Amino acid sequence: MNKWTKITSAILLTTASSAVAAQEESTAPNFDYVSLSYLSADVDGDTASGFAASFNKSYSDNVFFAADYMTASDDFEDLRGDIAFRAEAEISRFYGNVGYKFYNEGNTAAYVSGGLAWVEAVVKTNTFGDYGANEAGWNLQVGIRSRLTEAFEIDASVRHYDVDNLDDQELNISGRYFVNSNFSLGVGYSLVNSEESHTFLTGAYHW
Repeated sequence: MNKWTKITSAILLTTASSAVAAQEESTAPNFDYVSLSYLSADVDGDTASGFAASFNKSYSDNVFFAADYMTASDDFEDLRGDIAFRAEAEISRFYGNVGYKFYNEGNTAAYVSGGLAWVEAVVKTNTFGDYGANEAGWNLQVGIRSRLTEAFEIDASVRHYDVDNLDDQELNISGRYFVNSNFSLGVGYSLVNSEESHTFLTGAYHW
């Protein structure tokens, strides 16, 4: 094998290795993004609307940080004695977690995360003023995220949270379509309990 043949072979091998690495990276589930969602919440038969925001950041192949915030509100009318009043009820949640991918092979990662949980409920009225409360606690989440193709990704998880005297589980499932490597559109659904569920329409920026 002469010098030029060796050089050509080396270039082809390097190019092939880079292409394989790029393909593996593009089909790995994404844990680096910021997203904004329109939120529709069904609470005991009443519909509330709002928004949600998420931030995911990897710090190694297996360790990541995740922050999720959502808020939804609804207007209603009520009577207190003979006094009719209008009010707005608003509920907000925040989760801040450190996560670990205990399985991370190819296009699929299974993960566990845990950290802070915070819940706030506020009622604003035009007659009796505003009142509400907020409490902090903890949450634990287990999930799986898979890049089915270069363009489609799904995520399913269950989260347990415990805040003051309130503890419950959330079942979450979502899907993303990657318009390109940096932008995706998605839809998600969360079942909190038999009386509360959330639907999300999401846009996300990935890096």
